[in-house]
Order: sequence, then C-alpha cells, then structure tokens
Amino acid sequence: MWKLIGICATLYGLILLDITINAQIDGYEEGVDYPAYDSIPKDLSFSCQNRIPGYYADIEARCQVWHWCVNGGQHYAFLCPNGTVFNQAFRVCDWWTSVDCPASEQLYTNNEELYRDSAGNLI
Repeated sequence: MWKLIGICATLYGLILLDITINAQIDGYEEGVDYPAYDSIPKDLSFSCQNRIPGYYADIEARCQVWHWCVNGGQHYAFLCPNGTVFNQAFRVCDWWTSVDCPASEQLYTNNEELYRDSAGNLI
C-alpha cells in the first residue's frame, strides 16, 4: 500500500514539475513544439539603425538569435546553441531557464559600458 502511495506521489510531483518548467518558457503553448532554430530565421525585423555598437538579444526570435551591431548600422546575426538563449544582462548565450527574454530590451543600455573611456565618457 505504502509503495503505491509513494509511486503516486512521485508521479504527481513529476507532473507538477513539468507544468512549472513549461510555464517558464516564453511563448510556450500546450501541445505546440517550442522552436529550436537550426538556422537564423530570414524574416526577423531587428535593425541596428539608431543603436550604439554592442550585442542585442532578438526578442522576436525568443532570444535564440542575437545581433552584434557595429558602427554605421551594420550588424551580424548569431544563433545560440539549442537549449540556450541570449542573456542580455551578461551578453552571452545562457540556459533558457536563466533568462527573461521579454525583459531583454530594458537591458540594451548595458552595451554603453562597453564603449566608455576611463572617465566614463562614451567613445
């Protein structure tokens, strides 16, 4: 009897864990596969125009893509490995469980620290 109760409790715990993990995935829909890109989507609208040089998460691609903006508005797009997304706070690909992708745009200004001289002036 106690073994049966233990098995049921374990299964219930695993179901709750699965629900909790799925709720953490930005854009997750029950029964619909979450995209894991094997190439950079061609239809992304991200632009480096009017942005300072730096590294930017692509929220439209659910942060699986990030952009390196350089002077003159040029940019290069990169894909994070499967299971990871771009962490704008640290400017690296990180486990998806560690990243709040929709909040990335609020952290775009952290690129300013990349281009400051020792006096704190933008260069």
